[in-house]
Amino acid sequence: MTSQEWKEVEKALQSLYSLVKLNCDGYEITLCLNRITQFKNAIVIYVNGVIKGKWFFDDCEERRRFLRPIKKYLYSQKERNELKKMLKSYRKGSKSLDPNVMFTSYDYEWRSFKALKSHLIKNNHNIELIKEG
Repeated sequence: MTSQEWKEVEKALQSLYSLVKLNCDGYEITLCLNRITQFKNAIVIYVNGVIKGKWFFDDCEERRRFLRPIKKYLYSQKERNELKKMLKSYRKGSKSLDPNVMFTSYDYEWRSFKALKSHLIKNNHNIELIKEG
């Protein structure tokens, strides 16, 4: 896609419930700006017209290519500081006491168009705007 087409996509996603369709390496992607809460909107991504629950749990192409990865620490900042104060020899015996343990979850809502664009470009070789009408 050209930079002009990306600008068209971004402009189209500025109004609620407008749809933009892309073809990413054979997958038909539908982007829609939806209302999440009273003061928050997000771009929802549909792959071939659906969102499947198994994508959130099973490692698959759709999850890697299109869903938003969210990395978080297992422990809060306060708990991590307390764990760091513990003796290293005591923590060494247990992986669950590592203060830097993180987990990754996935979401179909993108809060930033720039992040969505970057993720799509990074994980797909050929992206085309599908113009309807």
